[in-house]
Amino acid sequence: MSRTNKPEIKTFQIHQEKFTFLGNETILTNSVDFELVWNNFFRKGGYHPILQHATDSKPINIWYTNNKGQEIYSQGLFVNNVEIVPEGYTMTEFPGSDFFVVTTEWMATNEEAVGENGNGQCNRYADKVQIPEGYIRNNGPENPITAIEKENCDTPEGSRYEVWVPIKKA
Repeated sequence: MSRTNKPEIKTFQIHQEKFTFLGNETILTNSVDFELVWNNFFRKGGYHPILQHATDSKPINIWYTNNKGQEIYSQGLFVNNVEIVPEGYTMTEFPGSDFFVVTTEWMATNEEAVGENGNGQCNRYADKVQIPEGYIRNNGPENPITAIEKENCDTPEGSRYEVWVPIKKA
């Protein structure tokens, strides 16, 4: 922990091959109510109807622009081998990309990780983080992803929140 009793920010770079995502899409507007978005997600079953297809059971949120130019927020999981998309869910293919990941040191509980000291500070830091030398942010026409959030909950190491910022070589 740092001197302010907040977990220290950690950063690292990863490559994610192209992937399929199954989730609950919400078109973002100025008046979107995230409490309502999450309540609706869990009312329709949350992760349960899609967990059988998961390649990783850790919850994922993806912020992206769809092919109609709409900004989307989607909660779900990385999946494969989906023959029938459950009602109310959307399956989307995303291109592979390099990402600069903003996270924290491991925390004791998932509540801490999704709270202000995890999710809150990681998202604020990701908005202004210095991208590694030789790279630039890659959230434009050639890559629809604005950010990916991953909730590493209750792992043997503990819990932590990750924000993946898409990058590409300059």
